[in-house]
Amino acid sequence: MPLQDLSTSRLTIDRRRAEFADPACEARFLQHCLPERNAQLKTSLLCAAGFYVVFGATDIATLGPTGIAFALIALRVAVALVALGGYLAICRWPESVATSTGASSALLVVALAVFMVVCWYQPGTLPWNVMSQALIVMAVYVNFPNRLGYTVAIGAGSSAVFGAMQVVQGYLKTDDVLTLVLLLILSNVLGYLAARRLHLSQREQFCATILLRQMADRDPLTGCHNRRVLQQGLLAAELARARRYGTALSVILCDIDHFKRINDTHGHAAGDQVLASFAGLLQAMTRETVDSVVRYGGEEFLVVLPQTELAAGAGAGRTHPCHLRQRAMPHRRRRRRQRDGQFRRRLRARRAGGVAAIGRRADLGRGRAAVCRQTRWPQRRAGHLPVSPAGAGALRYLSFSSTRALRAAAFPFPCSSHIQQRA
Repeated sequence: MPLQDLSTSRLTIDRRRAEFADPACEARFLQHCLPERNAQLKTSLLCAAGFYVVFGATDIATLGPTGIAFALIALRVAVALVALGGYLAICRWPESVATSTGASSALLVVALAVFMVVCWYQPGTLPWNVMSQALIVMAVYVNFPNRLGYTVAIGAGSSAVFGAMQVVQGYLKTDDVLTLVLLLILSNVLGYLAARRLHLSQREQFCATILLRQMADRDPLTGCHNRRVLQQGLLAAELARARRYGTALSVILCDIDHFKRINDTHGHAAGDQVLASFAGLLQAMTRETVDSVVRYGGEEFLVVLPQTELAAGAGAGRTHPCHLRQRAMPHRRRRRRQRDGQFRRRLRARRAGGVAAIGRRADLGRGRAAVCRQTRWPQRRAGHLPVSPAGAGALRYLSFSSTRALRAAAFPFPCSSHIQQRA
């Protein structure tokens, strides 16, 4: 899902969890930030692997060349191997959020478990162990990107295990135990505040980025994509996707007949309401995050329907009404004075359009050029779509067959229906 397709109503941050309340939005954020997170995580993994092995020299210095010392060094090497395995996994699957989260969590759990074993066999270096535990906790919160809930569980859990281990060993007095507990709590609180602030600032920046992109890529009047999005490759990307996966693609190009007459007769404010109503109708009848509605020009709109065959495109064309009934708009009129004291009048607007559909086995190379030509619809020369004696208009649907020949079929749709504009 493109960033500009995310609705602003879904960008609500749960400040308690420091995540988006909408799981889909949170997943999109994690995917968006994944390259930066992976770069930071890979650096942290390599640093953890190197320092864990280098600090094996302290085991030899404290315990001497004994079997326990070499066993502790072997555990440190195992931590380095886990870190290198996580690094390789991220390089192998750089687009997987689960791989990044799993590599970070696995390393932290294994590294802290080994650290507890080292502290158990080196009780004489308690002051250094306490300082190391505090530094590791801060690194857990700040240097290893992860979900805040996982980070808190790992940091607080390791601190609880470390404090309980020191109490069980019995080398500390009561006042020392109290000091140790307060230091562990302080390190976790400071780490949590730093991590929470970082998570919230990243998501707030993500929201600002989406809003800026929507301001640049959305038409302020109708809320549809503007032509800039189309020029940046929206249609080309959908054609490439259809070519890659062998799926169909339909494109509807439509406009409002005699729109200049509406502006000249009722004013540009009324014309803006007609455009907004028609755009809202198109957006309501398309699939969110799948289809795209583009304001192609003045009163022209382009609807891109991925994975849509000719029949489905025809159905979409039939459901689009021929007439729009605007919300009551203030216009001076001699009759029908409304309760609010304003004069109002109902406007009607007819729309014309055509649909071009590329089939599953179409020649997409030729199809792209044909779409650009054929969706201009020859009936525009007459100013509007032909109307049958029964009062029905016709949309022309274009499709490519497997023989690369262009086929056209006319589908009637009713022209007398009215739809109340959405509030």
